[in-house]
Amino acid sequence: MGTALSFSRQPKAHGSDSPYTEPEDDEAPRVPRRRRWWLLGVAVVLAAVVALGNFALITGQDDRVDALTLTRDVDWGQRIEASDLGVVKAVPDQPLAFIPAGDRDRVVGQVARSVLPAGTVLVPGQLSGQPIPGPGERLAGLLVRPGHLPARGLSAGDLVQVTPVAAGNGSDVGQAPVNMSDPFRARVLGVGPPDSAGAVTVDVVVGADVADAATSASAGQVVLVQLGPGA
Repeated sequence: MGTALSFSRQPKAHGSDSPYTEPEDDEAPRVPRRRRWWLLGVAVVLAAVVALGNFALITGQDDRVDALTLTRDVDWGQRIEASDLGVVKAVPDQPLAFIPAGDRDRVVGQVARSVLPAGTVLVPGQLSGQPIPGPGERLAGLLVRPGHLPARGLSAGDLVQVTPVAAGNGSDVGQAPVNMSDPFRARVLGVGPPDSAGAVTVDVVVGADVADAATSASAGQVVLVQLGPGA
């Protein structure tokens, strides 16, 4: 028999120029990385939204104007003084026109048409150049005893029903006052401090049609009943 030939694989020497290279068993195949383009798109959109919001904020601030505001409470019929006015920044609104700060001199001397709390940004409809009492109106002071008006008191602008009562009636406990004449309506302008007996003077504005009744009532005793809206 002939001599058998045996071949054995020899390990490739480092730095060999042989074109044949066997892959190593421990080396994992490389997977190409995929770029997430949608994340880049989301980032661009968010940046655009933020930039647009900042632009709108800056633009809105630039559109603000100086408007007149009240620095203290002002009652109905009270005259506006220069010290009552302050200035705030306001954004113009089409349905609501603020009184600009440049009209301060025109506002001073006008009267409030309703009760206006401190911090109110003034609008033209809240003020009037017509003094109180106006044409055809009368201002009367009524002395009102304790128990003849609401316990919580009255405020400027309240609508009340004035009922004159006979002097000397109603002074005893449990005795109701006797009505002297027909009641009439009036608008409260102010309430004075109580006297030693607890009675207060209430200034009311009435129409010319009840001016005589208000004059008679101011000389005697009255009962005031506050009326609600639409009464």
